[in-house]
Amino acid sequence: MDSELELLRKWFAYIAVARQGYLETLAKLPPLELTRDRGASFPSIFDIFAHSQGALYFWMQDCAKFRFPEQEGDPNAPHTIEVLRTDETYIQTQVQRVMAELTEDDLSRTITRVKGRGSDHDCQVPVRDALWHLVEEELQHRGEVNALLWQIEVDAPVYDWIRWAHLTGKIRESPA
Repeated sequence: MDSELELLRKWFAYIAVARQGYLETLAKLPPLELTRDRGASFPSIFDIFAHSQGALYFWMQDCAKFRFPEQEGDPNAPHTIEVLRTDETYIQTQVQRVMAELTEDDLSRTITRVKGRGSDHDCQVPVRDALWHLVEEELQHRGEVNALLWQIEVDAPVYDWIRWAHLTGKIRESPA
């Protein structure tokens, strides 16, 4: 049986692979489809994906036991698929490092979330809760992007947990 930390590591490995499928799909869309206001949680498909990147960045930065290195590039650069890809590479590199360095004891460590930074009050959040929140956040926004893609008749890159687990050997095939 996996420990909670091992399960979280698997979830974040799965999320990283699944996000690549979304980047590939989004790269095929005309820029106007990526940036058109669709009245969703964030205006455009681009904005939703960028928001989920931001959530990963900020929460993981708080969970980390190290300071994230400065990210290269212009933070005011126009929104393009290349910017999303560059940001994703940087963020996933940091996520992998955070997950590799975490211990079971770290899951009980608390991080401070101040009012106004995605919170309506000051609070102390256990690292485990922050990580599970990120899993929920990812699935919520992935479903939202799927719905928006289907509305414009684009196949969403659905990459489910079981397929990932089989391909990575996390679940073995049944003996014949």
